[in-house]
Amino acid sequence: MNSTVLSFDYASIMRRFGALVIDGIIVSIIALVLNIIGVYSLGLDILISLLYTPFFEASELQATPGKAVLDMRVVGMNGERITLKKAFIRYLMRIVSGLLLCFGFLMMLFTEKKQTLHDLVAETLVIRGEVKNVNYWQAWYHQVLSFLGMMDKVPPKPTTTMTMPPTESSSTREPAAADLAGLYELYQKGILTEAEYNQKREELLKRL
Repeated sequence: MNSTVLSFDYASIMRRFGALVIDGIIVSIIALVLNIIGVYSLGLDILISLLYTPFFEASELQATPGKAVLDMRVVGMNGERITLKKAFIRYLMRIVSGLLLCFGFLMMLFTEKKQTLHDLVAETLVIRGEVKNVNYWQAWYHQVLSFLGMMDKVPPKPTTTMTMPPTESSSTREPAAADLAGLYELYQKGILTEAEYNQKREELLKRL
């Protein structure tokens, strides 16, 4: 049985290092802007650092701005787009790669597909080539919507409508008033006696 062998152009260590530098500069600029406008905090800085890489690598572009600029993307073992969960696991393991005196990064020099420790754990590859027909800003905008859970519109909450029972004025009083007028007309024509008129009139009035 013939098996399909996927061939990729794996990114070099220098290109990946260049992407790290670019992304580091971008994150620093974001932190600086937040500090200038007075909303910077240590917790927010950590949150941005944790979300930055997974957020972009799980997007339609499959790359952080640094990787995208240098014509690289992160994919699964079959070239597929990775999930946000896998991208987050990969980033956490990248921290471990750095803590091991950067040995986790240097492993790509000895692995067949130029995988680092975090690539091996997350089962990912860093390959050359951009995603065709995908605009940077559009891809990241879609990722923002997806990340915030806004791609699918939330159906509006059903509103409780008060169903008013039919009022006497609309369902009873109008026909009764017509009947009273008809009775009076019959009385005036002499068809009904005064006693008959009064009796039927009282019966109609009881319905009101």
